[in-house]
Amino acid sequence: MEILSAVIPVFLIAGLGFGIRKAFPLHLKTLSILNIYILIPSLVFDSLSKRAIDWTVFGKIAMAALAMVVLLSGVLMVIARVRRMEPQLESAFLMTMFANLGNFGLPVVLFAFGEQALSLAVVIMVCGGFLQNSIGLYFAQRSRHNALVSALHVFRFPMIYAFAAALIAQRAGWSLPLPIDRAVEITASAAIPIQLLIVGATLGETRLETGVDVFIATAVRLAGAPVLALAVCALVGLKGEAARVFIVQMSGPVAVGMAVYGVQFDLKPGFLASAVAWTFLLSSVSITIVLAVLM
Repeated sequence: MEILSAVIPVFLIAGLGFGIRKAFPLHLKTLSILNIYILIPSLVFDSLSKRAIDWTVFGKIAMAALAMVVLLSGVLMVIARVRRMEPQLESAFLMTMFANLGNFGLPVVLFAFGEQALSLAVVIMVCGGFLQNSIGLYFAQRSRHNALVSALHVFRFPMIYAFAAALIAQRAGWSLPLPIDRAVEITASAAIPIQLLIVGATLGETRLETGVDVFIATAVRLAGAPVLALAVCALVGLKGEAARVFIVQMSGPVAVGMAVYGVQFDLKPGFLASAVAWTFLLSSVSITIVLAVLM
């Protein structure tokens, strides 16, 4: 019941989003903008500004997140070359390496390990988000822009600045005026449920593909990534609760943002949306297994 109580609420809330999207027209772009520019920055600042940060653990998390990108991109690149994928499909296939660290990972960690572990999950989300919005964006538009231009796009997202502000506030012992602090706290508390509703509503708009490549990407994301995450934790010396949270975060479905990039840059949008949908649906089984092992 402890494991199921961590998993079932995630899918119940996402299911509500799915049902509402089927019943009513929703403007998902508006919800995503609110999420990216208000809710996530508030959650990042509120989670990290009031808790001491272990800089050794932070460094290991950053190295582990980078190592996951290197290892997963290597695995997916080999598979893409063996299957002789055309360039656009290869780029989309590589983008499935990125896990859903916010919409999925944060609530699972919160329900499984409690409020104290959430700050670790937020650090992992920030490190992973930096890589997703630079390397992932590069894969999405590498035929149009060079790597430097793509990497600089990450600085358009306020999550980075909220993270920096939280570190400064925590280090200097500063606190926001009470009315502003309460506003940030209330906004932060809305981030996780809204993110899950967005995932469910996104699934409500997705027409599932059943090609072999979609299921290969799904298998790598849900079965291969947890094993690689375990190896990476051993490699960088990440232990205890930090390792457990990292493995859970890296075991999630494909990031919703990759499907957004697919639509934005006309890069196999059907494939990427299907990869997001299938990995989310099947993660109900895979994340339960991962939590059973970890807990």
